[in-house]
Amino acid sequence: MATSASYLEEVAGGMVSAAAFEDDDAAVSAVQLLRDSGVREQDISVIAKDRRRAELVAGDRAWVPGKGWGGLIARLMRLPSGGIPREVRKRYGKALSSGQIVVVAAAGDQPPDTIAALLRQSRGDLVDEWWQAPTQLFAPPELAGPF
Repeated sequence: MATSASYLEEVAGGMVSAAAFEDDDAAVSAVQLLRDSGVREQDISVIAKDRRRAELVAGDRAWVPGKGWGGLIARLMRLPSGGIPREVRKRYGKALSSGQIVVVAAAGDQPPDTIAALLRQSRGDLVDEWWQAPTQLFAPPELAGPF
């Protein structure tokens, strides 16, 4: 059985919390609040219809889907669906289509409801928590570092 240094274990997955944000400033604020609360850069992912916009919001404080992944996985992330997991598309597909930014955080050192409260505090909409199967939303295990 393979092991991973990332919270979302390669085999099992893990709990995540997410929210949609109308504007870039609110999303940046959410990412910064999560980082200030101890959530690691590798455990936060910013998703937007426009990948460049997601990268600007993430800066050096968060991840974007596919960042750090190579080979076939990196190519899949460039497809129209962007390699976004079905669970995220199901919950936030309309928000992404309408131009909102989605911030997803893996619950590592903090419970998912605490992360959800931080996302609400940052003016996030559609705040939700769920079990996420392994995904390329977050850093690859070799870049995630030990817990």
